[in-house]
Amino acid sequence: MPVLKHLNSIDYIVVVFFLAMVAGVGVFISKYNRNTKDYFKAGGKLPWIISSISLFVSGFSAFMFVSASGFTYRNGASAIYMFTSSFGAYWLGYFVYGKLWRRTRIDSPMEILTRRYSQSTTYFYSIIAVVPNVFLMGTLIYTLCIFVSSALGFGALEVTFGFLTLTGFELTLIGIGVVLLVYTVLGGLWAVAVTDTLQFIILFLMTAVVFPFSFIYLGDGSFATGVKNLLEQAPQGYLDFSFGQISFLFIASFWVMNAFGYNVNWHIGQRYYSIADERDTKKMALMCAVFGLVAPLMWILPVMVARVIFPDIASVWPELTAPSEASFVSLCLLILPHGFLGVVVSAILAASMSSADSTFNWLAAVVTKDVYVPLARKLKHGKDPADRTQLIVGKMTVLTIGVLAISISLFFQKIGSSFDIYLKIYSMTTPAMFVPVMLGLVYRKTPWWSAIVTASIGMSVTLIMNAVATVTAGLPLDGVADIFSDVRFSLYGFEYGKFEMNIFVGLTVSAAVFFLTSKWPNKKQTDISRLAALDRDLKTPAHRSNEPVDKRSIQSYQVVALLSGIIGGLLVVLSFFSNGSQDFLINFLTGIGALLFSIFFLFLSKRATQ
Repeated sequence: MPVLKHLNSIDYIVVVFFLAMVAGVGVFISKYNRNTKDYFKAGGKLPWIISSISLFVSGFSAFMFVSASGFTYRNGASAIYMFTSSFGAYWLGYFVYGKLWRRTRIDSPMEILTRRYSQSTTYFYSIIAVVPNVFLMGTLIYTLCIFVSSALGFGALEVTFGFLTLTGFELTLIGIGVVLLVYTVLGGLWAVAVTDTLQFIILFLMTAVVFPFSFIYLGDGSFATGVKNLLEQAPQGYLDFSFGQISFLFIASFWVMNAFGYNVNWHIGQRYYSIADERDTKKMALMCAVFGLVAPLMWILPVMVARVIFPDIASVWPELTAPSEASFVSLCLLILPHGFLGVVVSAILAASMSSADSTFNWLAAVVTKDVYVPLARKLKHGKDPADRTQLIVGKMTVLTIGVLAISISLFFQKIGSSFDIYLKIYSMTTPAMFVPVMLGLVYRKTPWWSAIVTASIGMSVTLIMNAVATVTAGLPLDGVADIFSDVRFSLYGFEYGKFEMNIFVGLTVSAAVFFLTSKWPNKKQTDISRLAALDRDLKTPAHRSNEPVDKRSIQSYQVVALLSGIIGGLLVVLSFFSNGSQDFLINFLTGIGALLFSIFFLFLSKRATQ
């Protein structure tokens, strides 16, 4: 097995410098947040290019380089069907949902529920959305720490604090969680979007390096030989583009899940309605569709190379519950030179922090705008609380949810693969919750209570079916955790498990209940008037007014250009301290690439100014 490098002193300096720079961005851009609309919506002035990149990166963090890499390492070429699924999902945004989200003219994601259904619906969704998303954030922090602790070499470390002993992995979880909370509370959507853009630049440069050099390594200096060796040395059936170990129903369910996730998930809607002109939503969806097809291939193929280079990856990472999830990390530690390796670890760290920031931001927006403000208005007889008070409530919400997510992430290492955890949690709630959102934006004949009934019945039936499946398989059902037990079934020759069952049951039951409720239309005039107002807005284009481009939009381009330029200059300088011609070449070319991105965003800034 090849010997991997870990971060050295140069890399640690780069990591500290990078995180300090990103934290500085949070502090600098915090002045953009004059009110809650700026904090939760970027004032509706987010440039579409930055919003597009943020939209894509928010779903492309450490999860792709850890959980999805582990899945690819185990299943081979059939993973391509899975992780290019966002390509198809974004076309729904191009034709339908992008413009609809912009036309809603809302300030927080769940405000659409108030406009489409009722304030009670928003209260209900706020309760059922917080718990699964706290678990998902715990999963995100967990997957991120697999990458970072592996790269830093902290996995086997143990530190004792009196009566408490923590592993290096647990220390990484806590440390990253604390940094995440500090950054999240300071930032708003402006900070999230700008740092997302910087992460995209670095992640693009990383994959652009790992892709060719992984094949060059496998081919002893020849890319073509590397391709040949992969074809000859991969396990039997590994490169077969049939479904292999993955069932057709599993892939179909994953595509359906992403159709929801990339169109009506709350942070997706937030990106669409935070730009000035609905015509730009088509550009956003198109750009993300292209990224969704090309970017996964740039890391899927190297991970398949990793299967040949590291045939027994468990011996490399014995401390990890799912060692295959460190396959892409292993390639980075094998191929990338010191200096750039520090930048990559920092980028994935910050990208995942930004992804968490996105979720925390919309959760805080929901709790503040859709729960706290309406309740305070009732208590104060129609008077809204001060905007400063709302901002404090939002930040305290972020802090509380963040602490819970960190606590939950500490337990995930005892469960198993983070990919499996993510699918189990997501599939049990997503279809039932988002059917009323996805259908409700295009079909507006159901009453004010239809979303509550639809989501309640859909999730209840899904939960019951999970319990029945566990018992039917002869497994114990002694607690809530047993509901997540792995079970496999066969139906008409098709293999399926709980994930596929959850998607199918949640979708069909919820859709049936949703359309059935249309038999009892709204009768109160207030409900009829509210729905009529939304209907008018959804049919009225939301184009940008003739006002000048917001100064903050121009500055956001300039900040990205500055940050990319600093990273580029740093890598060029580090290239002269590299060991060997290949390390020099990688650091130097990636530095030039970052400088070219800097020039591009300066051009965008100049054009926006004009």
